[in-house]
Amino acid sequence: MTVMAETLPRHLLLATDLSARCDRAQDRARDLARAWKAKLTVVHALDVINMTGTPSAPIAAARRRASDCLQREFKDVDDVAWEIDIREGEPANVVLDVARERNCDMIVTGIAGNDALGHMLVGGTTASVVRKAGLPVLVVKKRARHAYRRLVVASDLSDASAGALQMGAQLFPLSLVTLFHAFDTPFRGFLDDKQAYEHGRAGLAREDAKAFVASHLPNANLDIHLAHGNLTALLAEFVVKEDVDLLLAGTYGRTGFLGALIGSAAEALLEEVECDVMIIPGKGARSDG
Repeated sequence: MTVMAETLPRHLLLATDLSARCDRAQDRARDLARAWKAKLTVVHALDVINMTGTPSAPIAAARRRASDCLQREFKDVDDVAWEIDIREGEPANVVLDVARERNCDMIVTGIAGNDALGHMLVGGTTASVVRKAGLPVLVVKKRARHAYRRLVVASDLSDASAGALQMGAQLFPLSLVTLFHAFDTPFRGFLDDKQAYEHGRAGLAREDAKAFVASHLPNANLDIHLAHGNLTALLAEFVVKEDVDLLLAGTYGRTGFLGALIGSAAEALLEEVECDVMIIPGKGARSDG
């Protein structure tokens, strides 16, 4: 599949809290910006919202330290156009403000401990940023030792999740892509022949998945994986077993893939899946902010 330049992100936003593990997101953002010939804006928030009465001198000193740190990190990066933006404010709001003001195409961030975005996006704030950003958010967990080679697209086969499938193929054309679809078996407890029913449901689910791929990504050569049960647990197991590099999932407002990954579903996915995760607004997704 040939990728046209206009389909690639032209401006990436790297959100960093300068914690030790943020170098993973930093390296990935730099590599993607280089591969896509995109501009890179590095954002750091000085969270002084709850620090009432804080003298200006310590804030200015914190700003200088952050600037000096980021300048050192990027001083040898001469093949990517980059700049630094340090602001005071609640970190999630700062990220969203900069992304909107600079017309960024994607937000890239890392983890600190087991929390997505460290102190930036925790719990419900994660869902809020995904919903309000209106652009893809890439949460980096693994070290960027190589380009993304194995991708999994989690899909409920709705139009809302089609964007994740299409973007995965467009951005990473050399990667092996698997469509992962988890289906349920309604009224299973009331059935006499549960095994036969599940087999029939699996057959229908596979046909639906094939039709979904043919409709949204004609002539694509990708694998289809069907599973029955809890999607988050199944994905977490599949990611480890198949050595997946990146999971892509689509959203659509407050509906779509698993309730648009809102609230606890988003937090569970980001915390339990070991690989990098890209959350992509579906067609028609809107900003609430």
